[in-house]
Amino acid sequence: MKTKQLFILIGIVVILGLIAILKNRKNNEDWRDSQSEKAATMLAEEFDTGSIYAVTIKDNDRSITMHRKDDGWKLADKYDYPANVQELMRFIVDLTETRIAQTLPLTQDQEKDTKLTQEAGAVTVTLADKAGNDLKTFVFGKKLEKETDASQLPPQMIMYGMGGNTPVGRYVSIDGNASIVANTFALVDEKTSNWFDSEFFKISDMKSATLSQNATPIWSVSRDTSSADLALVGDVPEGKEVDNSKLSAIKSAFSWIRFNDVAAPTAKPEEIGMDKAKVLTVIGFDGNVYTITFGAPVDGKQYLKVALTWNGATVRSPGADEKPEDKEKLDAEFATKIKDAQAKTKALNDRLSPWIYEVGTSSLSAVDKALNDLLKDKPKPEPTKKEDTPAQSTPPTPPAPPKP
Repeated sequence: MKTKQLFILIGIVVILGLIAILKNRKNNEDWRDSQSEKAATMLAEEFDTGSIYAVTIKDNDRSITMHRKDDGWKLADKYDYPANVQELMRFIVDLTETRIAQTLPLTQDQEKDTKLTQEAGAVTVTLADKAGNDLKTFVFGKKLEKETDASQLPPQMIMYGMGGNTPVGRYVSIDGNASIVANTFALVDEKTSNWFDSEFFKISDMKSATLSQNATPIWSVSRDTSSADLALVGDVPEGKEVDNSKLSAIKSAFSWIRFNDVAAPTAKPEEIGMDKAKVLTVIGFDGNVYTITFGAPVDGKQYLKVALTWNGATVRSPGADEKPEDKEKLDAEFATKIKDAQAKTKALNDRLSPWIYEVGTSSLSAVDKALNDLLKDKPKPEPTKKEDTPAQSTPPTPPAPPKP
């Protein structure tokens, strides 16, 4: 099969798949509507969500507590790091809007089968007030799936293994009463890292970068314009040349960086590799200066600290054809822009600089390099081919003289 034909086939499969998903979604909505009309919501309409000051999610493998402080929601188990407020509010809204489709009188064995017991892997969510008193308790069990009608699926989806059962609800025990609700509540299954506020730094306009250890530079790269490639600063050893793919990786190293956890503020340097720390100083074209201090890998993890300062131009360069009457207006606009940039940098620094972040070692692999790692051997010249020397011809033997 030709490549073009394959892409066309894949496109058809994707379109047909979307049609089937939308059809299933419509079926799910019909199921919810038919089962949940005028039913009670998981949180009663008169429940005051403003009285919630703590939310605890707990199962056999984790315990996550988010509590409301004067400066916002924090993760109590993670040294009061800011919590993911958007996800938390979405969860609380789902509790207030999701209706109970059916109440079930379950036996103990049935509770185990529906995973509504701790031993079976249930997830318990407790809402508490400001004084720490429990307001409401939910136990989330097994997800309820709706069997997909294979006859409704395009043959291409079946051929490629697409389809399968669709989660449409969940078994939930509300204050000890087992029920089915028309919501899967996938949020309660998320790992702890998903409940962190995900705001982090991002560098997409790197102008220069210098890696140092013990105040000794290891390497430096820079470029003059944002459209240019990074170049290595300094001399290249004899027989070596710059590996541009490695420099390109440095340029994009922090375009999409994420963190997995935060270290304890009291962590000892040797516990998080900071006793062998390196410092990467990055200057962006936007005027931001990032000082990234990271430790040596420890058990497949790496830790970093980041501090930001702003060091951009504070004086505007007038345009070539700028009119004197426009100068005052343009200067004022420029001053406002600089003030906003400085305030934004300071706010992000105040947010991030107090913390030590755990990241995967791959997050720093592009910059955690020795100088020699950024170089490669020059290709050896091919040996010169010798020109073929024409063979010397043997002179013909003269004819024998005639006999007398």
